[in-house]
Amino acid sequence: QAAQRSLRALGVATPIQITRHFIRGRYPDLPRVLKELEGAGRIERVRIEEDGAAWKGDWYLHAEDAPLLERLAAESDAWQGRTTLLSPFDNLICDRDRTEQFFDFHFRIEIYVPKHLRKFGYFVLPILRGDQLIGRIDPTLDRATGRLNINAVFAEPNAPKHGQAARAIADAVESLAKFLGAKEIAYTRRVPSAWKTVLR
Repeated sequence: QAAQRSLRALGVATPIQITRHFIRGRYPDLPRVLKELEGAGRIERVRIEEDGAAWKGDWYLHAEDAPLLERLAAESDAWQGRTTLLSPFDNLICDRDRTEQFFDFHFRIEIYVPKHLRKFGYFVLPILRGDQLIGRIDPTLDRATGRLNINAVFAEPNAPKHGQAARAIADAVESLAKFLGAKEIAYTRRVPSAWKTVLR
């Protein structure tokens, strides 16, 4: 049951990715379990291709999710993305290797990194827009003043440069401020130039 739940949460996954999710590291005899689930028709093997080349390894999809995958492939409006900020501990990015493979996004929590060695910040939140990780923000809440300070905003090389993306990021930051009970938001000048007209 745990293997199936992990696989359904991930969408598609390799055995090692299944072991890193849900009841992390506690999947005794997983190869046998996956073989039994495949034999029973509960899961199926799939092939993932990128630029005509197949990804290495054994990839699985839960049989109950196959119709959803087919619908997503057939109907362009079957899924609508949104822009949101992710916790560094979000399940979408908890497996750092998988995050890099799927999103080409290198992410590490820098809480324990000395300040002068941090690349992005103390508690950085990745920015998810649709099905892409397009950047990250470095926020700090000043509880005394009720101000959410956005110390820096970073864009990934493939991030959209238009104002619509910047507005969606601003909305996500406003949602975070509301959640934290902040009364105001203050941006520094460390914002990508393409987003500066909105994120200020």
